[in-house]
Amino acid sequence: MGIQVEKYSFLKIEKQGPIAVVRFNRPENLNRWKESEEWEMIESLRDLEADDDVRVVLLTGSGDTFCNGAYHNESTFEPGRFYERSIDIFGAWMEFDKPVVVALNGTVAGSGLSLMMLCDIVIAEQHQTFGDPHVCIGVVSATGPFEWPLAVGLMRAKRYLLTGESMDAAEAERIGLVTEVVETGGSFDRAMEFAEKIASFPSPGVRGTKRVLQQWLRSNFNPVFLQGLALEFLRFPTDALAFAAGNNKSNGH
Repeated sequence: MGIQVEKYSFLKIEKQGPIAVVRFNRPENLNRWKESEEWEMIESLRDLEADDDVRVVLLTGSGDTFCNGAYHNESTFEPGRFYERSIDIFGAWMEFDKPVVVALNGTVAGSGLSLMMLCDIVIAEQHQTFGDPHVCIGVVSATGPFEWPLAVGLMRAKRYLLTGESMDAAEAERIGLVTEVVETGGSFDRAMEFAEKIASFPSPGVRGTKRVLQQWLRSNFNPVFLQGLALEFLRFPTDALAFAAGNNKSNGH
């Protein structure tokens, strides 16, 4: 059964042969999702998984932003609820078997960066910067310790996660945070080249290989990510909460 793309609005989904192009579609809000839109982040994956015509997903953003993650202004901060919501979203993306190629068309922050790192091939543009500044506002990072060590190594992960410093795209490629860097404006075309190549292979081999690769993340989901989430939300300081609720460019989940 084919995916019913019209039922989604935060996500704009277009099928181009065996490739589903998925765009975060709130450019006026830095492509951040509201709590009322989180169902799209999960159900779209189920629909894409069930659509036999879709072999690869190309994920990008509308406007000049890729995705800045969750939009906190409409939500009352409840640690237990935030904990469960994060598990639902990140767990769904981790379990998605079809390859996801990212065209990083613009700025990325917070849980947008975390989702990017759950994907399979990431094409960045040369003007972009990357960082996890949780510690700078007194917040425990959950996704950083979960995702970064596998991508860049433990010592490099500590170097950036414990200082909150950012890096440019060239450094991100050098240490393994992204797959490849292209000129500004070139991420979509390069990502499509990767998507088309992967889509040309027999699907069972590709999906099975991705599933095995994702075992590295699954094996750390409970002992690392869940502990990180518990520490992040149970120790979330009130001044950081005010920052997250009031700053339109806030980071974090």
